[in-house]
Amino acid sequence: MLRTSLNKPQEFTITYELVPGQGCGGKRLERLLDFSRKVKEDGRIKALSITDNPGGNSALAPSAIGEELLRIGIEPLLHFSLKDKNRGQILSHIYLYQRLGLHSLLVLGGDFPRRGYYGQARPVYDLDSIQTLQLMQEMETGVYPKQKGDSPPPQLFKGCVVSPFKSTEAEQVWQYAKLLHKVRAGANFIISQLGFDLRKFRELMRFLHQYQVKLPVLANIFIPSLPVARAMAAGRVPGVLLAEDLVKQMEAEEADGRLEQARLDRAAFMIAWAKRCGYQGVHLGGNTLRFGDIQAVLDRFEALDRLPELLEKDSDYPLPKTWYFYQADGATETALKPGQRRGTVWLSALSYPLFFEQRNLSSRLFARFCLFCAQDKYRTLALTLLERAVKRLLFTCRMCGDCTLSRSAYLCPQSGCPKRLVNGPCGGSRFGFCEVHPERRCFWVRVYERLDTKTTADLAAQAHLPPKDWALEKTSSWINFFRSGQV
Repeated sequence: MLRTSLNKPQEFTITYELVPGQGCGGKRLERLLDFSRKVKEDGRIKALSITDNPGGNSALAPSAIGEELLRIGIEPLLHFSLKDKNRGQILSHIYLYQRLGLHSLLVLGGDFPRRGYYGQARPVYDLDSIQTLQLMQEMETGVYPKQKGDSPPPQLFKGCVVSPFKSTEAEQVWQYAKLLHKVRAGANFIISQLGFDLRKFRELMRFLHQYQVKLPVLANIFIPSLPVARAMAAGRVPGVLLAEDLVKQMEAEEADGRLEQARLDRAAFMIAWAKRCGYQGVHLGGNTLRFGDIQAVLDRFEALDRLPELLEKDSDYPLPKTWYFYQADGATETALKPGQRRGTVWLSALSYPLFFEQRNLSSRLFARFCLFCAQDKYRTLALTLLERAVKRLLFTCRMCGDCTLSRSAYLCPQSGCPKRLVNGPCGGSRFGFCEVHPERRCFWVRVYERLDTKTTADLAAQAHLPPKDWALEKTSSWINFFRSGQV
């Protein structure tokens, strides 16, 4: 089992990613299943992961392939994407997977939906990955829901993802802060985003050691074809950064007729190198690959693993002017440091303790006023209209009724983030710009710029925000706040 393999310190675990296409059958699916049977015969790959609508495109549900893999005798690792599931569907899927014996899940937000039937689907993102991991942990321990009857709680092996390859300080610090939240929420293992900067791979392990995170970690090793490498370098794959130097290298290899062998050798080196950096395994992926190619990569890795030394220079492709978390290594400074764009945040930060903190007389008086208004529907309406006018003018408020402005430097995630995330950004940003609207800066990068100038990964020190109660939408968050007894 994947759980057993990852928790054996002496074992180096290899997984491989399968990408189902549209439809429920056909030659593509048969090739995928044939590939899986060969994986079983070879024995070196411990689990096959199955993507869940990758790139925001609809595809065969991962549970269908998962059942096939169980019959073949291979451990399935299902991607559990949140872009199209509300909390009811999340629970329903967990029950389904438990029933089918599919216990290993990789929890991730997922790429924004693409255009489909009559246009673009409405994105969901009801829970983020932190909240979903917390839900799964509470289900396992019987905290939620309170069990009725004799149905056993689910026993899940929950993975999370992190990108150590972000190019700006704001994006990278948020990635590490969210990782610490995911670990606390109950993640059992970690898989990195794919990348080709060896120092960034090393930096992730250093970060985990510093923060005493002892979960098993898989390095994501991707084997791109030249067209896919060009697409990644151009930013057409959400969250993936690939240096132009690697594209040029692959173009030269193609001109010499050695591209196919070179990309396999590069992957084999990165696997051997990741093992020496302390990764418990690797998560392989790629396109236009046959099983024979994967066998060749693993054979080459085993040969490299016996060498006393590995030379990094021929397989390291960092981005120019990228930012590194550990400045002692000679990182390049960037212009996206915390505290550089305070704006009117000081005024908002002053009003919060004045009206919403218990120790102030003004807060207690404001609470009494709001609760007085709540006793009559006309006073409630008047207060709600006042709140809407003030907050729409200052914060572009959407009146969600469960305000989190004080946790996002007084920028509203409901209007500013396309995925409406309240616990930090997704992994889809690129050079500080949004995955969904590339012409706009990432909402959480803007938040970072308003934070205290000493902000680091200690962003994770605060408890993460729970899911929103959407029954409160279009109501007064002021009344809801004081009704909850927080003041």
